[in-house]
Amino acid sequence: MQFSIFVVSAFAALAAATPIQKRAVFSSTTYDAISISGGTAGNALDEANAVLNKLPADLSTVEKADLDFLNQVNQVANDAEKEAFNPAIAAATGAEADALAVCPSLL
Repeated sequence: MQFSIFVVSAFAALAAATPIQKRAVFSSTTYDAISISGGTAGNALDEANAVLNKLPADLSTVEKADLDFLNQVNQVANDAEKEAFNPAIAAATGAEADALAVCPSLL
C-alpha cells in the first residue's frame, strides 16, 4: 500500500512539474475557414469575435505560429481590399455600389 502511494505521488509530482505545452489555436485552419467577409452584412463583429475568442486572454502568450498565421491572413485581407474590393466599389454604380458599400460600424 505504501509503495503504491509513493508511486502515485511521484507521478503526480512529475506531472505537476512538467510544463504545459502551448498549442497554436489556428494550426489546423485556413483563411477561408476564419474569413468573415461572406455571410450576412452586419454580423462582422460577432463573427470576428467568434474566431478571435479562441486566442488566450493573455495575448502575450499567443503562439508564434498563431501570430504568423494571423499576419498572413492580415496581408491577404489587405491585398484583397486594395486590389479587388476597393476597385470594385469605385467602379460600381447604383444598387451594386450600395451593396458593396455595406459596412457595419465596429465602434
